[in-house]
Amino acid sequence: MKAFTLTAQPAVIDGKPAYTYDGTVPGPLLRVTQGDRVRVTLVNRLPVATTVHWHGLRVPAAMDGVAGITQDAVAPGARFTYEFLADEAGTFWYHSHQDTGNQIPAGLFGALVVDPVGEPGADVDRTVMLHDTGSGAIAVNGIAGDLRVDARPGQNVRLRIIDAVAPSMDGTTEAPVLLGAPYRVVALDGRDLAGPQELGPRRLQLGMGQRADVVFTMPRSGAVRLVDSRIGGAPSLLQGFFGAPSRAAETVTIGDGPPPAAVDPARVPLFDPLAYGTPAPDPTTARAPDFTAPVVLDEGPGFRDGHIELVHTINGAASPDVPPIVVRRGQLVGLRLVNDTGEFHPMHLHGHVMTVVAVGGRHPTGSPLHLDTVTLAPHETADVVFAADNPGLWMLHCHVLLHAAMGMSMTIDYVGVTTPFTMGAASGNVPE
Repeated sequence: MKAFTLTAQPAVIDGKPAYTYDGTVPGPLLRVTQGDRVRVTLVNRLPVATTVHWHGLRVPAAMDGVAGITQDAVAPGARFTYEFLADEAGTFWYHSHQDTGNQIPAGLFGALVVDPVGEPGADVDRTVMLHDTGSGAIAVNGIAGDLRVDARPGQNVRLRIIDAVAPSMDGTTEAPVLLGAPYRVVALDGRDLAGPQELGPRRLQLGMGQRADVVFTMPRSGAVRLVDSRIGGAPSLLQGFFGAPSRAAETVTIGDGPPPAAVDPARVPLFDPLAYGTPAPDPTTARAPDFTAPVVLDEGPGFRDGHIELVHTINGAASPDVPPIVVRRGQLVGLRLVNDTGEFHPMHLHGHVMTVVAVGGRHPTGSPLHLDTVTLAPHETADVVFAADNPGLWMLHCHVLLHAAMGMSMTIDYVGVTTPFTMGAASGNVPE
């Protein structure tokens, strides 16, 4: 048993009020080994209710941490204990799933790493969490500017990059670039890729919630640098109100010596996960899905939560009025994700792993892609499948926090599963 306590509490970080786990932003790194039973006690010393969601981990439904679906939000002064088996190695993260549009940017998030059993690790293994500072800037592991990582020539380095940046209304994606050494992308969303090859500089485009693990060997001389960049969608009707200010590039410098020559990230080609790695057998694509459900994303002005806003919809309705997708245990379920907007939408499915079948009509020609968050570019369509093997009521939502709060959220419901919890102002449970 690996036991942790996370205390949600107010703090002042760099002169600004924040909500924190254990007084830091990000919260403490939780590191366990595959096969460990994990127990985390949340102690709430905030003036508001909160929860913890384990993003990307396949946990029992009762442990998923979604206010109003899997539990009541934990009231100020109360506590809640989460317990689950860490049966899958990889890079994950945790964050509040109560009033996420306010609580995550306020600081309620942290990294969670599950190490594999019996496999040698890298000489240097660091999480690199990109996140908001509360003032429109971006930080890396709480450092605004340049984060320094010690590494010696010849050492193997693994960077576990996590996008926890709350995007602007257009769904801006982060796109870090590694300079100064060839590298391999060994995992996406915590799942290993088959046969990863060495790359030169590429922009690794990540929607909020997504992760990418990169591995490289330190050169004989000089430093290696990770430089963040951004890719945004088309301006929306409300972009003038929610658009992010221009920001200097955030960097991580690994090792000593002169850094690699600066480049314009916009001129660096994009990493193409559909054509990377080598093919491998995948049982989730060995047969046709039992059925395929449409998930059509759209937006339009409307009246919601007592005021006019740009309502974000799934299949023509906004949460909590989106009809659920109903599944039975043992089914192979297809989802056809259709983005009818000019924005990016990182669609996150709780409790399950999606296998990418096609994006924009292109099928993977390299490694199978197993993701918990699939980012749709403006007007893009993606086909995915998942095995219905974890009974419960599970959220499927856009991880652009503004979009989810404006209605872009729904559930996957297993036949025969119900919940005693409710959402809304009367209950105090507001998951988005």
